[in-house]
Amino acid sequence: MAGSCRWLFWALALCAVQLVLCSNQEAVEDTVAHAYVPSWMYKCMPEEGCERTTHPQHETLRNVSTMMFNSLDVCRTVCGRFGGLWPRPVTAAIGMQTVKIHPNYIRFDLQSVPTEALSLMVEMTKLVAPALVAECDGEVTDIVETPVIVYLNVKSGNTSLTWSTSEEYKLDVQTKEDQILVHVNAETIYGARHALETFTQLVASDKPTFSDQHECSLRLVSGAKIRDRPVYPHRGLLLDSSRHFIPMEDVKRTIDGMAMNKLNVFHWHVTDTHSFPLESTRVPQFTRYGAYSAKEIYTAEEVRELIKYAQVRGIRVVIEIDSPAHAGNGWQWGPEYGLGNLAVCVNKWPWRSLCVQPPCGQMNPANPALYRVLGDLYKDIAEALPAPALLHVGGDEVYVECWNTTEEITDYMKEQNYDPNTDGFFKLWAEFHQKALKAWDEALESVGTPKQPVMLWSSELTQAHRIFKHLDKDRYVIEVWEPVSSPLLHQLIKMGYKTVSIPKDIWYLDRGFWGNTKYNNWRSMYSHTLPRGDKFLGGEVAMWTEYIDEQGLDTRIWPRAAAVAERLWTDPTASVYVAEPRMQRQRARLIKRGLSADAISPAWCSQHDGKCF
Repeated sequence: MAGSCRWLFWALALCAVQLVLCSNQEAVEDTVAHAYVPSWMYKCMPEEGCERTTHPQHETLRNVSTMMFNSLDVCRTVCGRFGGLWPRPVTAAIGMQTVKIHPNYIRFDLQSVPTEALSLMVEMTKLVAPALVAECDGEVTDIVETPVIVYLNVKSGNTSLTWSTSEEYKLDVQTKEDQILVHVNAETIYGARHALETFTQLVASDKPTFSDQHECSLRLVSGAKIRDRPVYPHRGLLLDSSRHFIPMEDVKRTIDGMAMNKLNVFHWHVTDTHSFPLESTRVPQFTRYGAYSAKEIYTAEEVRELIKYAQVRGIRVVIEIDSPAHAGNGWQWGPEYGLGNLAVCVNKWPWRSLCVQPPCGQMNPANPALYRVLGDLYKDIAEALPAPALLHVGGDEVYVECWNTTEEITDYMKEQNYDPNTDGFFKLWAEFHQKALKAWDEALESVGTPKQPVMLWSSELTQAHRIFKHLDKDRYVIEVWEPVSSPLLHQLIKMGYKTVSIPKDIWYLDRGFWGNTKYNNWRSMYSHTLPRGDKFLGGEVAMWTEYIDEQGLDTRIWPRAAAVAERLWTDPTASVYVAEPRMQRQRARLIKRGLSADAISPAWCSQHDGKCF
């Protein structure tokens, strides 16, 4: 009996301890939960942006409710003339009131979309809901049944994307008692796509910033009228996937970021001396000899799928096959197949007198088989790209010493009476481009496309005193990568050449990570201005990958490339500091949609617009 009492005593004692522990745990959890309820709100100051401020008393809140917000994202979405839109539109009138919406209740009216463009337009509309859901970190928990009807009015059924394609759009948002009406008017589906991108930027999560609450709803501005069009038709991002192979999922994510910023040209520097990862069905030797491994290859099927992926996002893919320099690994198989040397100086050591960086390699312009092989490669590209296809043929950093130490080439020059002591090597260089262009023209003809210009890097061959002797201004678009101080860009424009600007000392994203180079932050990239005129097409921001791979790709590109995107879309005149609140909102948006965009300020500054300048 005594034993039973002792057992009962200890059982009761253990239960008491457990009750105390449970009670304490609940108290701790309750304290933690309350600790994460913010004691502040965000106040909109239209001339400066949003600032974190102490939560006002309820009687005061009634007087300032139109200017106070629980969510920093909502505040930035409605605050100021352009709210949180990036790139900044031409004109915008955005109301400060918002309404709750849910992605499941968005409907698209496609009756005014031409049949020829309907399938692409449908694919474009499918991107809207995921972009909105991302605002709530993947789950919108507050169900709101108010319908949002998006009327899409597209005039042209033309789905080609060129320098003359209209990307202009009009976007109107109206809220009625029982529904929300969104009207989109555009000449082409690409203008309509940009309008849909802008629509997603008029929506934000109302979840309080840094709160641990789980419920999340979306708020759309209740009224907006936006008129927009780009200043420059060529707004590009270059990605080098030869120095380091960039997996396709990372390439696609980069294209997603481009679409969010209305960049419209993906310049794919896919080959160089280091590797040749692009599969050619006609010339499989390229990847057999030039890929880093069997897993580091872009198959022909993957390339076609990527091109379609980009087109749905309003982006034109420009494939670059660098030539005649920057061509080594992937080109060394000629002798084994009875075609002679397609390239020379491949992997030669020591390299410093033969090329800019290891490994060396330049095409052999004296070998007729080279142009047949190029022709087959070009046919693969022409078949993959939507018409009219645009090719980048490289064309820079030809090292004369490589050719000058190759007997086969010097003998050929003698046969052609090219004097190596005067301009003989420039004649050889220009002859290569003429023959390569002929091969590209024939590739286009094989798919029923008329002749098109090709893009070419600026070089010694394109200097103002030399270019007119060798390169037809109607066939070549010169991409000028010289420093900002160089007069070449303006000289070529004056001479009538179409140009694209990509200044290496300001818009190269690898600057500051190697050698004696200077890092440029988003503000300096944003502040660089460009010329205007019919011959000037626009610009690009470049991600070279000698010292980066997919592990750090996002932070190196974003959000600095977004700064270039606004320069190319809007060419703004306002101070970079006026743009910073919108840049903060865009960075948050990029992160929500899956890109690891780098920080641009301390967190306190990001919550107090205009206080850290």
